[in-house]
Amino acid sequence: MPNNPIVGIDVSKGWLDLCTSHGAPAVVRIDNHPVAIGAWLDRVRPQLVACEPTGGYEAALVAALRERDIPFIRVHPNDVIAFRKSRGIKAKTDPIDARLILAFVVEELTRRGLRPSLLADAALRALAARRRQLADTLQAERCRLAIATMPGVRASLEQVIAVLCHSLDAVEAEVAAAIAANREAAALSALLQTIFGVGPVVATTLIADLPELGLLSAKQIAALVGLAPLTRRSGTTHYRDATGHGRVGVRCALFNAARAAIRHPSPFQDFYHRLVTQNHRPGKVALTAVMRKILITANAVARDRQPWYGRTVVGTTCRPHAEPQAHRAGRVKAAAAQRAVALSASLDAA
Repeated sequence: MPNNPIVGIDVSKGWLDLCTSHGAPAVVRIDNHPVAIGAWLDRVRPQLVACEPTGGYEAALVAALRERDIPFIRVHPNDVIAFRKSRGIKAKTDPIDARLILAFVVEELTRRGLRPSLLADAALRALAARRRQLADTLQAERCRLAIATMPGVRASLEQVIAVLCHSLDAVEAEVAAAIAANREAAALSALLQTIFGVGPVVATTLIADLPELGLLSAKQIAALVGLAPLTRRSGTTHYRDATGHGRVGVRCALFNAARAAIRHPSPFQDFYHRLVTQNHRPGKVALTAVMRKILITANAVARDRQPWYGRTVVGTTCRPHAEPQAHRAGRVKAAAAQRAVALSASLDAA
């Protein structure tokens, strides 16, 4: 479809404003309804569609695009705002936004290199989001119960907590069923759980909210999630390199995975202690580095479809990623020898 137009769309709750790269500059407005969207797409057949994420109002548009195998990209609102400022445009209307989104894709993203959006299973993503909502609400109610003193307030909180626990169990059962029903997702979930710190919840979050896992490089996946430090320097002033933006839900899951990984003997625990003791990094900085390391490891596992560090699952064999077998064996023997010397010294001292 090289001659078909590129379309920029501003999404509202009740309608869509569409601006095409071919034809008149006027913006067309249609209802944000599957029938109207499908009819317009069948008539125009665009080669690429761009829109901003709106928290769910674009669901009908995305479903129609996926049904017709039309590539689409969701541009970040901050990028559009910066592009608007660069053009000196201060007015803001839905048609202006549609034109800006189209211009941003044609002029800016074409230079960067387009990468159409990837979406995981919609049902699994919705279930994972609902599980996070219930878990957050349950934690808030338990905190309120811990400081409540009035019997009536405590009784109300206990009733709400019981209902939330029941709902959370039901959603987790549906998540497990959705993973088991998809053979590829089930296999990937089992492989991801071979990584220290990654359990069923973290694996489900990675599969549902990070469909790019295994398709990008280590630096790209870290930047996408928001675990790549951003350098800020001006003249002789060096600001602190901070992380942020990206997929918040994935970062929260990786935070819990990192906390679990550093509590038990593992390469992640050794990495964390080395950063804290030898490199004198603050604990939170070291923990963020562990989060990034777990993410990059999960990306390699998803890319190679092999378990991590030789921890096998049923029917699979592997060696450590990007590490020769001899080097791995030598490192294990060296670590075992150090532990034996330390044990012998402690026994002699006793």
